[in-house]
Amino acid sequence: MIQKRISLPEELDQKIRERVKRLNQPEEQVITQLIVEGLNKKPQQQWKNAGEALKSLSELGIKGPKDLAINHDKYLYEEDE
Repeated sequence: MIQKRISLPEELDQKIRERVKRLNQPEEQVITQLIVEGLNKKPQQQWKNAGEALKSLSELGIKGPKDLAINHDKYLYEEDE
């Protein structure tokens, strides 16, 4: 095992202590599990530009009003009837 020394904000340290108590496990084990879970988590999709983001939105197949581009103010600011 390799030892690392890190500084944590008080709030994060408190959350770790609470988890240690709740799980009744050693602090080292809890921190290691949290790091492993974080590293194995699939990163959220990152887009290189706005065009890629819009393209991925269009691929969701969500349908909206056909006149949204023309009447966007109506949809944004008018009360629902």
